[in-house]
Amino acid sequence: MKTFLKVFVGIVVLLVIAAAGFVYTFDANNYKEEITELAESVTGRPISIAGDMELSLYPWIGIKINDVTVENTSGFSNKTFATIGQFDVRIKIAPLLQKRLDIDKLVLHRLAVNFEINAAGEDNWSDFSGVSESDKVKSEFGLAGLAIGGIDLADSKLTWLDANTGKQFKISKLSLSTQAINKGEPLPVEIKAYVESNQPEWQAAVKATTRLDFDDSKAAFNANGLKLTATALLPSKQMGKFSFAMVADSTINLQTQTAKLTNARLGAVGLVMSGTFDIENIFSVPVIQGPLKVKTFEAGAVAKHFKLDMPQFANSQSLKKISLATSFKTDFNTVYLDDISAIVDESKVKGFVHITGMSQPVINYELKTDRINLDNYRVVSNEPDQDEAPLMLGFIRAVDLEGVLDVETANVDDIELKKLHIATNIENDIVNANPITMLVSEGEVKAAMRLDARKTPAVSFVAEVKQVDADASINPLLNNIIGDEAPTLKGLVNADAKLSARGSSVTTLKTSAQGTIKVSMDKAIVKGIDFDHASQSVVVDYAERNDFRVSRTFNNEYVPDRTTEFTSLRATFKVSKGRLVNKDLLLVSDQVNVTGSGSIDFINAKLDYRPVIDMNMKSTVNVRDKLRDHPMEYHTHGLLGELSYEFDVEKYDLHMGRLMLQEAKANRNRRINSQSQGAWTNALSK
Repeated sequence: MKTFLKVFVGIVVLLVIAAAGFVYTFDANNYKEEITELAESVTGRPISIAGDMELSLYPWIGIKINDVTVENTSGFSNKTFATIGQFDVRIKIAPLLQKRLDIDKLVLHRLAVNFEINAAGEDNWSDFSGVSESDKVKSEFGLAGLAIGGIDLADSKLTWLDANTGKQFKISKLSLSTQAINKGEPLPVEIKAYVESNQPEWQAAVKATTRLDFDDSKAAFNANGLKLTATALLPSKQMGKFSFAMVADSTINLQTQTAKLTNARLGAVGLVMSGTFDIENIFSVPVIQGPLKVKTFEAGAVAKHFKLDMPQFANSQSLKKISLATSFKTDFNTVYLDDISAIVDESKVKGFVHITGMSQPVINYELKTDRINLDNYRVVSNEPDQDEAPLMLGFIRAVDLEGVLDVETANVDDIELKKLHIATNIENDIVNANPITMLVSEGEVKAAMRLDARKTPAVSFVAEVKQVDADASINPLLNNIIGDEAPTLKGLVNADAKLSARGSSVTTLKTSAQGTIKVSMDKAIVKGIDFDHASQSVVVDYAERNDFRVSRTFNNEYVPDRTTEFTSLRATFKVSKGRLVNKDLLLVSDQVNVTGSGSIDFINAKLDYRPVIDMNMKSTVNVRDKLRDHPMEYHTHGLLGELSYEFDVEKYDLHMGRLMLQEAKANRNRRINSQSQGAWTNALSK
């Protein structure tokens, strides 16, 4: 901008000489040499005028200059610093008699300026003369005053190139229009332009209006009431086209190439923002930084601008109340959000997010939050015949990401997690979450997950659970499976899981899942099952069906909160085709052993399981104890939470019938043997 103004002043000097030439002759071309010499003394650069200079007489002195060139200094790729295709000006006649230069309007057509930083780090604009332009004009010509009715710039372009990095900006189709330039009064300005960048690649159509207030002594001006709108195009499929708008007051220092935006209000990608920002390198690669506040917004509204579909969450209000305050910095290729203080639904979040490369973003982050209810963010579908919303494959395939999320307290399936830590990396369409650690009632959980999204998504997951309280882990699961009447476990749980799956949605992943889950407890206390009463009830029912008597006091009263202490619990679950299959459940105690086999259909939320109770009777003298000592099989089946329980009478009766038959034969053999032994004894005694 400073260079641009200096070129303007050089041209103004040309106009003065042309006006003087008009007094003596109608051919101002005779004064080209004098004009260029004086312009060179003002700008400090070689200047040439290749085209004609034309004059008109009435009612203004009209001057038209064609094909003006300002040369570059040596050491730069372009020989030309600036060119002007056509320069028009009209000067009032009467003020000239009073040594005042009163210009109607300066009009420049096809201005082209080439800003450059060469390989040595030198720029091609800092060497211009630093003399005050208006003072220079007045001192050379003894002018009493200088007034300009405005400036019009049409069909012009500016380029900026850094030879070290290859970064290039192009401003084309540039038009600028101002009202009259009056010293001490703000200058209204309108600008339209088309801007292009190669690193990163983006294009934008820009419109701006402002009021400029110049301070010649400080080479600075205020641009108050700045209103800027832009429509940008990015090569990224996720971003594509988006609009940006800003209203602010600003101060611009031409000498230091810095600016300050105050009372700024911005709108972009569905966000409404405000803040105060400092800008560096305003004429090369601007760097903008300062405190930023983002008004409450919905994640879904922002995702639409990136052509990403948000999944449907279990809680329809999830990610619909987000706000943040942060320290913001960007150079249009990177965005740094430091010292974040955000609200996400009911969670408080702190940390930082750094985004590098806008066309193929690389995201680095470190975030901490006080609490989160993960159940609220479970992916679901409102359409009964539709699969769940797909995984966020568009996001995974569009960005590289690395960061850490720490959560003080998280809830999932009524399980409370503490100190949740997730380190995540996304690179080349592959997601690695490793490690994932957490505490569950002082027990420790370690896990890792890998998602390969290059083709059909493939997921692998491993986890290790150590000494986790059953009341915080297994009991909520039992409650979901069985319902409110589910028994409870007390003790510390150990588990290992190794799973894999393929698919692009939650349901397909569940259906294709394969792997193994092993669960063990060195000591388990079961509350809510009265094994004594259950086994006694079976014997009473069997006796009634087979017409033999048992004591009325044999069957104790049912105790719903009875506890049984097991010395160990073991179970292995095979995961296949949407089911958990178990064949080796084993709970061991002095009183009773429990085994079982069956499956959980987690796609259709169904259970089909056969637990077996085997009482350890210390004495089997009477029939009742013998009947209780035999394994008793039950059948539990139905929808989770609405299960039916049935005792397998036929199987029990079949085994008991065989047992009773064997018992009868044994008794008969004992009687026969006893009688035979007595006969032989009598015979021998004789």
